[in-house]
Amino acid sequence: MNKNGKVYGSKEFNNDCKLKERIEENGYNTYASFSWKNNGKQMFVALNGKGGTRKGQRTRRKNTTAHFLPMVVDTQIKDLFY
Repeated sequence: MNKNGKVYGSKEFNNDCKLKERIEENGYNTYASFSWKNNGKQMFVALNGKGGTRKGQRTRRKNTTAHFLPMVVDTQIKDLFY
């Protein structure tokens, strides 16, 4: 996520790639930019209704669009992808 709150893919690891993971009380995870804030407020990774990303400036920790459900991956299935 860049300083404007836009989520993008990067070929190389940089400060925009650093995220803070938080496990919420409801069992979901949220991910906030480690490097950037908007007016002192954290910017979160979030998805809109069509599956696209929302700008970090429009997100808050309590928004359900910023909640991600962690999944346990079976080791046999994991081997197919790595």
